[in-house]
Amino acid sequence: MTNKAFIFDLDGVMIDSETWWGGQSLGQTINSHYQQLKKTQPKLLWDKYFLKLNQKAKIIYNQAPLTPNINDLIQKLIKDNYRLALVSGSTQQWINYVVMRLKFPIKLTLSLQDRQDLQPKPAPDGYLEAMKKLGVKPKNAIILEDSQMGLDSAKATGAYVVCLTQHHPKNYHPVGADLYVKNIKELMVKIGLY
Repeated sequence: MTNKAFIFDLDGVMIDSETWWGGQSLGQTINSHYQQLKKTQPKLLWDKYFLKLNQKAKIIYNQAPLTPNINDLIQKLIKDNYRLALVSGSTQQWINYVVMRLKFPIKLTLSLQDRQDLQPKPAPDGYLEAMKKLGVKPKNAIILEDSQMGLDSAKATGAYVVCLTQHHPKNYHPVGADLYVKNIKELMVKIGLY
């Protein structure tokens, strides 16, 4: 039997955090957001920035609504023998806040913020690392993303890439996915889990 994997992004996929962040950071890394702020606030120190960001993140990842039917999807994937992983530019602590809220475990989680040896999205490093740890080839993997940087990262692996548009701002239309779905129920129908 061939091993198969389903790999999730976090923000805008498992949880509606993008809305809570104000939609300005869609797909953006923590480091790139800091560098962007430094242009208008040159005296902004990393420690002060990250402390404030971390306080806001704790609220968001503990209170923002999980994407409807995400637990149903995870349950069906486990039942169908998919190996699961989550790859995000968020910190491991932020990922853990969300994973603790899920009804079913996702044991392999990878923070690109905390893994300095891996290039952030749009590089494919995180997804390739997850596939390697899961023992799955890209052609047997599905990646669920929502942002352009995430889609570029996922497509560069050779996996089948799905874009969830449910939490997108009105005029945001990333390109390059193999499949676009409005919600998790539609995804489950389209990949044969219903």
